[in-house]
Amino acid sequence: MTTKLSNSECTIINQLLDTGVFTSSVTRQTSKSKIDVINSLKKGSTQQRINKYLDDLLGMKPENFQENLLLLLSSSSETAENIHVILATLKTIINLPDLQNNQDDRVVETAAVVRQVHSEVVELDEKVIYRLIVKLFVDRFQLFTPDLPEYEDMEHDQEVTEFWDVDPNFNFFAQGMVNYLKNSVTSNKLTIIQQVNRALLIHRYLSPKNSPRLWMELLKNKEEIAQQWSQLGRFDLECGNNYALLLDKTRQPSKSKQAAVAIAVAQKIHEGIPENELMAEIKKVTKKVLTKSTVSPSLVKQALLEFDLVEIKNDFVSPTVIVKRFAFSNDLLGDNS
Repeated sequence: MTTKLSNSECTIINQLLDTGVFTSSVTRQTSKSKIDVINSLKKGSTQQRINKYLDDLLGMKPENFQENLLLLLSSSSETAENIHVILATLKTIINLPDLQNNQDDRVVETAAVVRQVHSEVVELDEKVIYRLIVKLFVDRFQLFTPDLPEYEDMEHDQEVTEFWDVDPNFNFFAQGMVNYLKNSVTSNKLTIIQQVNRALLIHRYLSPKNSPRLWMELLKNKEEIAQQWSQLGRFDLECGNNYALLLDKTRQPSKSKQAAVAIAVAQKIHEGIPENELMAEIKKVTKKVLTKSTVSPSLVKQALLEFDLVEIKNDFVSPTVIVKRFAFSNDLLGDNS
């Protein structure tokens, strides 16, 4: 049976799919619409509909700690490196004396946090730890917000000390994360539609080549699957020749130079090339595509992988099936200036 979702419920679920976290934090900057969404989560009926929808869709329900939700889904369990940094960061923030009894000023010095995490994660250097914390807690979970002090004297170089604002509900998140990691191995048996939905969410696309069994099941059940995703008012299921993907209407198509060159490269390599020839091919295609400017080959390679335009196996680079959905056009590049 279809679960009817309200706008607030769609907002909460979409944030869980994007970041894995929904917190009930309210600050002076919190909009009235966000406060309304947070208040709606206090209703048992809202939580029941969210749980029902996500259980039907993905075969999992979010962890709930006092109206703070955690929903983590990945193609495999977290890497040991990520887990170590996550746990060390949780421990560091929870044990900071300045935060234990202060709900108003929750600003921490970035370097101090990194140093303390490094004392626990000694196998990684501080630069790597910093990048991982940013990737996990700033970009992914959005529990740390960069906070740079304002300086009146802008004419002289100054050493800028970086800070993070810590979400007031961090401790609830920590409790949920620890619980999740303890119970990450589950024996729940997923229906075939739940398996397809997870694959569509985790991977950029499905095809007969990368998921032959799920591909056949997707074709059999595509109307039901498309209807499930459409309830969020965000995703359209696109089924083309030998590929299927979720089109996210909240994301604008990239018009960056690296994206345009990446599409051209993926179309140019046809059956594939050795990985050690990729950068040379990128440079060659860049000269043809960008007549009035250039772009870093490393950014193009990043775009190739980010948009799943190619796959790299056994030191060989091959285009994926979704390359066929792109019609290369110089319009992607604007005026190339």
